[in-house]
Amino acid sequence: MKAGTTWVYSFLSRHPEINFTPEKEIHFLADFYTNQNPLTTQHLNQRLSARLKGIQHLRAERQKSIQEWYEHVYIPGEKTVEWYKGLFNNKPTGQHWNADFSNLSALISEQGWQKITEDISNQIKAIYILREPCERLWSQFKFSQKTDSKASEAELIQQASKFIGTRSAQVHSQYCLNLDNARAGLGIENVKPLIFDDIQDKPVEFLRSIEQFLKISEFNHSNAGELKRKINTTSNNSPPKQFRQLCESITHRELEGLNRRGIDIPQRWRLT
Repeated sequence: MKAGTTWVYSFLSRHPEINFTPEKEIHFLADFYTNQNPLTTQHLNQRLSARLKGIQHLRAERQKSIQEWYEHVYIPGEKTVEWYKGLFNNKPTGQHWNADFSNLSALISEQGWQKITEDISNQIKAIYILREPCERLWSQFKFSQKTDSKASEAELIQQASKFIGTRSAQVHSQYCLNLDNARAGLGIENVKPLIFDDIQDKPVEFLRSIEQFLKISEFNHSNAGELKRKINTTSNNSPPKQFRQLCESITHRELEGLNRRGIDIPQRWRLT
């Protein structure tokens, strides 16, 4: 959550060898294979409404196609494995992939991933984007709390202290546990950790690494200027000193854990 999936989606959705549905975050895997229940009727209808507001610039026939997909494929029916498979219009062949960019999938257990390979496909690869823990938490806090822009720093820190204790903040901060579960359930060779900083620092190499991981062709992802544009960002992403102090134990735990797992994290993360 708040680790660049929207940016990655915006570019990979153009790749001819990756098949996407009109909905970026389907959330079925988390709904069916964890104790979370994100696929409520309210959520589904909200996604339809939000999507229709964002496609006014598309051709009329494309708008109609997307609306029909939501109304006749995505929203109705019991949310079963067959429903999930039916969301993808084209079955992948050869080295083509179906893609689902649900950040809640990061919270699936080892047993959950194993069950997914039994129920859905034995060819599954996962990418897991790692962002500096405190900066990610700050971004999640600002996004989820919809904080008052006029609130003082002291008021924000008071709200943030409560937020860090919530289940959502805790589970999304468990990088090592989540990564271990995916690796154990899918096989370490089928899980690729990526570094959030690389999206801004070396976007072409970042996308190339995903293409190599999926064993698909290199695609021209436009010029570097467009690649470095920020998408779906949360304002004021630099955490105040007091917030960093609140995050200190989480940050230390995760950086040390990633280091033990041989994951090369940016030196900047240690300095902050």
